[in-house]
Formats: sequence, C-alpha cells, structure tokens
Amino acid sequence: MKKINILFVVWFLLLFVFCYKDFNAFAQEQNKDVNENTTLSIQQEKDKKEVYEQSKQKLVPGPGEVFMNIGEVVVETTSATVSNVDLPGSVDVIGEDQLRKEITNNSLELLRRIPGFIYRDYGNGGVPNGFTMRGFNSNHGSDNLVTIDGIPINDHFWQEDGAPDFNQLTAEEIENITVIKGPIDARYGNWGRAGIVNIETRKRGDFLKSSLSLGSWGTRKAYVSFGSEHFDNKFNQVYSVEYFDTDAWRENSEQKRQNAYAKWYYRPFSGIQLGLQTHVYKADWSTGGYITEEQWKDDPRQAFDSAQDDGGKKELQEISMHLDWNLKKDIPLEARFWYKTNKASRWADWGGGQTEMFTKESVWGALANIGFLRNFGSDSKIRVDSGFDWRSFDSNYQDWNTYARVRTSVNTDDDYIFNNFGVYIKSNYDVNKYLRLFAGVRHDYFSGDTKNNLTNEKRDMDNYNVTTYKGGIIGNISDRYSLYANIGTTFTLPRKELKYAEEHPDVTYLLFREVGLKANPLDWLLVRYAYFYSDEDVVAFIAGDYVNQGKAIRKGHEIEVNIFPFEGMTIFSSLTLDNSKFDGGTNDGNWVTSVPEYIWNTGIQYDSIYGTGARLWYRSVGKWYTDSSNEHSYKGYKTADLTVYHTFADKWTVSFDIKNLFNQKYAEFVGFWSGSNQYMSSNPRGYYVTLKYNM
Repeated sequence: MKKINILFVVWFLLLFVFCYKDFNAFAQEQNKDVNENTTLSIQQEKDKKEVYEQSKQKLVPGPGEVFMNIGEVVVETTSATVSNVDLPGSVDVIGEDQLRKEITNNSLELLRRIPGFIYRDYGNGGVPNGFTMRGFNSNHGSDNLVTIDGIPINDHFWQEDGAPDFNQLTAEEIENITVIKGPIDARYGNWGRAGIVNIETRKRGDFLKSSLSLGSWGTRKAYVSFGSEHFDNKFNQVYSVEYFDTDAWRENSEQKRQNAYAKWYYRPFSGIQLGLQTHVYKADWSTGGYITEEQWKDDPRQAFDSAQDDGGKKELQEISMHLDWNLKKDIPLEARFWYKTNKASRWADWGGGQTEMFTKESVWGALANIGFLRNFGSDSKIRVDSGFDWRSFDSNYQDWNTYARVRTSVNTDDDYIFNNFGVYIKSNYDVNKYLRLFAGVRHDYFSGDTKNNLTNEKRDMDNYNVTTYKGGIIGNISDRYSLYANIGTTFTLPRKELKYAEEHPDVTYLLFREVGLKANPLDWLLVRYAYFYSDEDVVAFIAGDYVNQGKAIRKGHEIEVNIFPFEGMTIFSSLTLDNSKFDGGTNDGNWVTSVPEYIWNTGIQYDSIYGTGARLWYRSVGKWYTDSSNEHSYKGYKTADLTVYHTFADKWTVSFDIKNLFNQKYAEFVGFWSGSNQYMSSNPRGYYVTLKYNM
C-alpha cells in the first residue's frame, strides 16, 4: 500500500483546524450565555465580509456586449474584464459558480465547454497538453496566448515555441476564464493567432476552501486554500496548495503534480492596490506514448515498445508584482512585473535509443496598460487603452543520449536569448446606443542571439519588426439583438531555432475576419452565431530554400444556444462546423490536418433549492485527416459525462462523477507518422468521488 503523501496530511490538518474553529464559533452562537465581546467580534467580521461582497460586481451580458456567460461571473474590478467582453467578436466567459462544479485532472480540461475548442490528451511526460480552436492545429496549443492574472505564461523553447503549460495552474484556484476568439485585441501580440485565454485566480476574501477527490486508477487530488482580510480590508493574504497523482489507466502513465501559491495584496488608499504573488510547481510523469492503429485495436491500454523509462519532469518558480491604480475615476492603470524560471526534461525513445531533451529557461517580463474613459452623454462614450509589454527569455536547450534516464553523451547544447517589446493603442467608441466602433494597432519588435556551447559559435538573430491592425463594429438593433463584425491581422515568427538560422523563413502573416449575431429574443433564450475566416501563407523548405506553398484557409460556422426553461435549469448547446483547407501548392484542396469537421457540445444542468444538482454533458467530435495528403484519417469520437452533487450544512459539497458514461473506446488525438496512424488512447469509463468544504 502506498504511503500517504505529506500534502494529504497537511490538507487534513488544516481542514480540522479551521473546521474546528468554525464549528466552535457556531456552538458559541447557540450558547445563551455568550459574552458581549464575542458577539461584537462576530458582528464585525460579518460587517467586513458584507463590505467586501458589496465591492464586487456581477458581470452579465448587456446590450452590445457580445459574449456568452457560462456560469455567473463576479469580478472585483470590471476595467480589464469589460474591455475584453466589449470586443466586437466571439468571447466566452466561464464563471466561478460553474468552475466549482467541475472535477478535472488539470485546468485545461475546463475549456472543454468552449465552442470550437479541442483538447489534445497527450499525457506524455508532463509536456503541455495540446489544444486548438477554430481550425488551428498547433501541436501544444502554441497558437493561443494564455495569461494568468494578466501575465502571459507561454514558454519560448520547451517542447513547442509558444506552448502554454496548464499543468502549472490549479483548477480550483481559478475565479473566471475569458476566451477571446481570434486575434482581435491589440493588447496581445506573439502566439495569439487562434485566440486569447485570460484567467483570473482568487486573490481576496476571508475563506477556507478545500477539496479531496478519489477516483479510478488510483487517482487522488487534494486542494486547500486559505484567505484572510486584515486592517479594515486594506491587507489580505491567500495561501493554496494542490497535490495530484494517478496510476493512470494506460501502462507506464503514472503522474504526480504539486502546486503551491502565496498572494499578498495591500490597499493603502482608496483606488490603489499593490500585490505580490509567488508560485512553485513540480511534476514527474511517465508516458505510455503513441501506439499504432493495430496496437490500439488490439489493446489500447498498452504502452509503446521501450516505454518503461520514458517520461518527464518539470520544476517552476515564479514571482510577480501587481499594481492596479485608479489615477482618477475614469483613468485606470494596470502594471505587472514578473520573473520566472523553470527546467524540464523529457526522456523518450524515438527509434534510435533513448534521448533526453532538457531545457532550462528564465523569463523577465513587464507590462502596463492605462485606460481613459470619457462620457459624452447618456448613450455616447469612448474608452482608449494604451500600453506596452516586454519579455526577455534566456533559454538553454540540451539533447543527450541516455540509457534508463542516465546521460551518456551530449548531442546539443545551445543558449538562446529572445526579446519581445510591444506597444499598442486601442479604443471603443459608442457613437450612440445603437453603434459601437472599435480600432487598434500594435507594433512588436523582436531581437536575440544564440550560442553553441560545444563549438562556442555565436550568432545574432535577425531583428523582426511587425505591425498589426484590428478593427470592428457592433450594431445594436435593439436591447435584444446585436450584430458584430471584426477584422484583424497577426503573424507567426519562424519557430524555435529557425529564427536564429542564417537562412530563415520570413514572418508569415494571417488575416482574420468574423461576422456574427447575438440574440436574446426571449428572457429564457440566448443565442449567438458567428462566421469566421482566416488565411495565411504556408511555407515549406524545398531544395535549400523556403518556398510559398499556397494558403491555409480556415473558415466555418459557430452557434451557441443557452436555454433557461425555469429556475435552476440550464440547457446549453454549441456547434462548430469547420471547413479548413489548403489553397494552392501540393496540398491544394486538402483539409488542414487534425481539424475536426464538426464539434458539437450539448448538456443540461439543474440546481435545486435543496442543494442537490446534476448535469449531463455530451460531446461529439467529427472526422479529421491525420496527414496533409488526406490519405489517412480518424473517424472522431463521442463521449458523455454525468455529475451528481449535493451541498449540506451550507459548507460541504459531495459530488459523484462518471467520465465517459457510455464507455466509448476513443482517442482525443490521432496523428500520422512512421507509416501508420498513431493513437493516444483515452480513458474508458471512470468514477470519481469528491468532498469539498467552502467557508
């Protein structure tokens, strides 16, 4: 029997201490002889909580705000969030009340509810799981910029240039998620071709939150978070820890992960907040890897040959400083400064013996945004935002020959410096209550250098200067109907070490367009439709030169429907129809690889007044081609999840989850290489029981 991890002990001790305090306070309230000082102290704490709750605002869609709420969203300051949801494009917001109902192995799984989103369950050695939206088939999600509390987390060199690693984020730590479809916001530059994922974590309040999950294949997950307010709510602190491990269903696929957070915020005066956050992450994963179609049909649980020593490790430490300051009532200032360091190893046998890919990277970054809001009348106003962001990556990449994870000889040892400085300005202008105009422009400057530590050869990277443009319009036909349209340009730099090469490809540009409709024809019905289109040049290395191979055309239709037939019930459905194909070149007319023909999500959720609730979600993903010639494909998959939960004693919630309810055999990612489709097997039916405490 395995020893109980130390974090489980910590979790239970903290839970006992604070539950005892809570139950003791409850007993004192019932005591008729309670003394006056205790009663006054309790009332003061209630008053503090009431003041804090009143300072928060609920975010709900209004006229001209073309976003869809998936769960109620409560925000402490609306400046950043409103600037996102006012964008003239498809924006989805997932609130905390929905997030707290989710039971996931990692935070990326929370995005499954987003229309047009595909989760790539690699499970390989702790590398970032892949995901894609609207026809972008990036290997590890590298076409999506991801921010946590305003700070971008995309790595420069680990596994894939620009890949964001969601394993470093605890799902229970998240307060809300905003997903912006397409490159329509001038605030964001590199790595945001498919869209932007903005995540806000919990930073304030007097609370104790904890959860313990046990599930199939030895899966265990524990989380505890404690927050307290002091000095008349001028100072607060939040501490959180997470532990996760699983034996996993597939052979050689064990996983372990730990996260720890500490956050301190101080408000010396009204309208100003200073913050300091620290975070430590550590993971150790094995990998079953990809298996051929024949192996998958025979036994999807098996690992590939020679996988017994394959896997990966990663460690990360980061610290960030935060400033939010309302210089005047209509002039908010936001600034962030951060430092991050991580190191990661990936052991794998690619057919010629085991190797280790090792990366050590440090990142310095800073950003600032200042907004200006001017009202011209009851129905006319303008908001202008401008700012900058700067990131400097110092990366060391090594490739080793290894045996049973022991290094024997080095093949590659290179240092890479990569700098990015961007400036932007954007504005929303409400001409009147019927018309909103949007425009933005951004300029990015890139520089760097590289050094081969084996030969001492050095080279400066050619500098890149890129300007991108955004624009859009929202027309409010009435309080219940809005039309919107946008256009935006973005770019892709040469990937990883290619940008440092003497003969390197040029920057490739992408043009994105979207038109849509948001309708609220009845109080119980909310609908959004969008048509999206983008095109970019495809470049291939042929006969020693980079040659344009035509364009990748990504286009499709997307519809979302929310129905609220009566109090407590929500019916949700979304359908994305994709038609992403190549135009010109050797693959003219072929589908872009790994992009499903359709993605359909539908579900029903009910929350009763007695604290009992349930939800059923069904997902159908259509066929995709696994190679650029379209000679090989995968039929897609269908799966359903069921959850039943009950809240008792106001603070305790127990839930029972069944993943893959109908026990479908499927794989969330299938690619083609080595002459065969390669499968990453997904889990069969699994059961999970979770106990949560929320004070």
